[in-house]
Amino acid sequence: MAMKAKAKPKAVKKAAKRSAAARKSIGLKAKAERFASRNGSRSGGKSPKARVPKRTAKVESDRTSVASAIAGPRSTAPPRPRSKRFANAVQAYEAALKLMHAEDFGRAIRSFEELIAEHSEEPEIQERAKVLMHACEKKLHESERTVLRSADDHYNVGIAELNRREMASAIQHLEHALRLNPKADHVLYALAAARAIQGDRENAFQHLKQAIHFRPENRFLAARDSDFESLQQDPDFKQLVAATEK
Repeated sequence: MAMKAKAKPKAVKKAAKRSAAARKSIGLKAKAERFASRNGSRSGGKSPKARVPKRTAKVESDRTSVASAIAGPRSTAPPRPRSKRFANAVQAYEAALKLMHAEDFGRAIRSFEELIAEHSEEPEIQERAKVLMHACEKKLHESERTVLRSADDHYNVGIAELNRREMASAIQHLEHALRLNPKADHVLYALAAARAIQGDRENAFQHLKQAIHFRPENRFLAARDSDFESLQQDPDFKQLVAATEK
């Protein structure tokens, strides 16, 4: 009886030790989990903040302007000083681009040509204008295989032929366009340029006067247009392009 009475306390002590060991194990596990949570890079359970490095973001405008597109890729070199006429060059570029998007390729080509002639101090704009002008010419060549119906159809093909210096074909299409739209100043202007290139002074003056009558701004374009080079020293031409609107 004495031996059995002593055995019970030992069993109780062993059970108590196992319970204490279990609590200690649970406590160590909880401590390990808290440690892993605080040191995510070691535990593999990174929090979103630990994975994302801090960076300084530069705020940029959502609007991509034509001027920035013209500037091209950023360079580490100091920016070239812009000319006083840079804004005018960008405005002319946008106007020509608008004509291109409207698929008025003939007038777009003429606008790009004027831009190139008037803004030699902006080589970046000139280079992009040349690329787009060639794209317009390609579109016009493709349109030659289609049926020409409207004045604009014939005008566009006429301008493409004029740029290739196919003068007979250019004048034929431009005159056809003029018959369909007799008051089209841009057609009259193109015909005047074609006649000037041919050396036909009388017809060149006649068409240019009419083009200026319907749109006075054409005098300023003619004064700078290399197509009228044969008339640059002509006194009548100088008077015509220098006259002010009354």
